[in-house]
Amino acid sequence: MKKPALTILFLIFVILVLSVVKTFVSNRISTSGMVLGAIEDKISYYKTENALLSEKLYSMSSLTNISNQAEKLGFVEEKTNFVLTNPLPIALKQ
Repeated sequence: MKKPALTILFLIFVILVLSVVKTFVSNRISTSGMVLGAIEDKISYYKTENALLSEKLYSMSSLTNISNQAEKLGFVEEKTNFVLTNPLPIALKQ
């Protein structure tokens, strides 16, 4: 008779302990969810900034931009066009 009562008391104690543990874990998860959301927002922001900076880098390092900057700084000399008015014959007629 004493054994079933002891088993029931033990099961009630286990239920109470597990309920307290569940409440504690649920509270920890709910507060960490807010932190996780803030971290995901920061990750999204930095990915966007990274994409913008890489596009800026590509445009700054393009050959067209480098050519324009060199021309503004005077590194490119102006070339005159060279045109042949009378082309030489490829083979002479004999």
